[in-house]
Amino acid sequence: MKKLICTLTCLSIVLIAACQQQGIVRTLERPGKPSTGIQGATINVLEYPNSIVSKKDGRFSFTLANKRPGDPYTVSRVQKKGYTLVDKQLRGRHYAYSPTVPLEIVMVADQQLENDKKRIEDKAYSRAKKDYDQKVAVLEKKIRDKSISEQEYRKKYEELNQNYNNYIQLIDKMAERYATTDFKGLSDVNRAILECIENADLERADSLINTKGSFDQRERDLNSKRALKEKSEQLSQQLEKDIELELADLNHDYANKFYIHASAYRNDSAAYYLERIVSLNPSSIGDIYTAAGFIDSNLADYTLARKYYLMALDLLNPEDADEAEDAAEVCQSIGLTFDNQEEPDKALEWHYKSLELLAKTATPDSSVIAMAYTLIGRAHLNKKEYDKALEYTLKGLKIRERAAEPDTAELAQSYNNLGFISITLNDPAKAVEYHQKALDLRSQAFGEDSQMAAYSYMNLGTVYYNDMHDNAKALEHMNKAYEVFHKQLGSAHPHTQLVLQYLGLIHLNQGEYDHALRDFQEYTQGVQQHYGAESIEAASGHYYLAAIYNKLGDATHALEHSQQALNIYQHIPNASAELIEELKSNIAAIKAKH
Repeated sequence: MKKLICTLTCLSIVLIAACQQQGIVRTLERPGKPSTGIQGATINVLEYPNSIVSKKDGRFSFTLANKRPGDPYTVSRVQKKGYTLVDKQLRGRHYAYSPTVPLEIVMVADQQLENDKKRIEDKAYSRAKKDYDQKVAVLEKKIRDKSISEQEYRKKYEELNQNYNNYIQLIDKMAERYATTDFKGLSDVNRAILECIENADLERADSLINTKGSFDQRERDLNSKRALKEKSEQLSQQLEKDIELELADLNHDYANKFYIHASAYRNDSAAYYLERIVSLNPSSIGDIYTAAGFIDSNLADYTLARKYYLMALDLLNPEDADEAEDAAEVCQSIGLTFDNQEEPDKALEWHYKSLELLAKTATPDSSVIAMAYTLIGRAHLNKKEYDKALEYTLKGLKIRERAAEPDTAELAQSYNNLGFISITLNDPAKAVEYHQKALDLRSQAFGEDSQMAAYSYMNLGTVYYNDMHDNAKALEHMNKAYEVFHKQLGSAHPHTQLVLQYLGLIHLNQGEYDHALRDFQEYTQGVQQHYGAESIEAASGHYYLAAIYNKLGDATHALEHSQQALNIYQHIPNASAELIEELKSNIAAIKAKH
């Protein structure tokens, strides 16, 4: 009996030891600053009842009952005063239990983070200003030498300022990203790339990335090794390490390429690299949602954005309380893509689905419920169901106004929607009041030169033009909207196109035909790029260009654009028969005169 008891006791000890998960909390490794353990960090794990505190060397351990290697456990919290967790998505993440591989948690001292961010920002600003000044000097020399015309000088100078402003807007996010980059385990070339970017030497960083070979070949190599791993259960441990290293390597370089292209406002290329990241990490919700949001906001490719939103939604479990709110947010994003494509029925389907998810976890007076009501109100407005639009918009507004600390951005959204509803109720003065409130709040929350403020400028301009027939105020607000949209989104984005269309109409009404011509030339070029040369939007551009050239007495171009508009309209199903006849009549009249 004693022998049996001893055997059972020893076995019990072995079983407990086998379920002991080791871990370490350490600092970021930075250039000249090696990583060290952090004492006194508090860690919580859902499967372990007590808080865990890291020791002097940063190490800690906890017992997991009834776990075998590979079984999941979940970290719910990591905290230490004066430190920031580097991995923002750690909460709720599932880790695989291992008796040999420790859980590694990385934190950064707040003061170090602030210093590193400031250093990176200062160098980036200095580099940007130096480049800007050099390019301005070259331009000014060319204009003095008369090697370029005054018109070319103005155009190049405007483009230079646009690129400079776009880059400046990226610096803060860039500094945050690189100041929280862990150098531990990186190869020499990757360290060199990151240090170059932190020191604003982007050309050198790009050159170093390219020394690794073509991305296509590197990705083919990675995918070949992935396929080999799936076919063989005897794959060596070294190959597994190679895959992880090369995956991380590609992810880093694609992210760096994204930043380099986004800083120059090459949105198509920037989006391409985000898509490559998703292709390598198809189970990463964060990467997928980032790609979807960028494509949605910066390219206005709502169909492609929706594809990625749906991918993210498939990875979330709406039945899990921690994931239900994230799933609801994704549903709202999907609904908004349908709103932007003028499909309010589908938008409402997704917005109501979002509200249903939120109702399971959120209190009735929470800000997330208010947002759901606001979006439902917007979709009903797009369906011309004005009573329901007003009902849900006011529901959202009342919740936000009752909040102890109202969110200015969300309040602005409610006022924005009330502005649209006021137009349907034939009260343009009230619409101006609401849109002005939205503008003031958005300027406060995001800045006067933000896209959100530009939406309000555009909305005010629309009311002044369509409903109050005040061309001067319409022009003032549309010009402000154009400055922001053109700099941040380019001429091909639908928001810029809409503003250009209004600017062209205002200038046309005021008899400023040269201004109107420039507006509609840019509008037509943008819609052809975004919708296609045979789209109804392109036909509209040709129609207005024909009218303007006719006013200017340029029969050749008036005839050319009238014919282009007619050719497109004749191939569009359900196109206006009256408009087609008008174009035919205009063409005949021009030919008769000339």
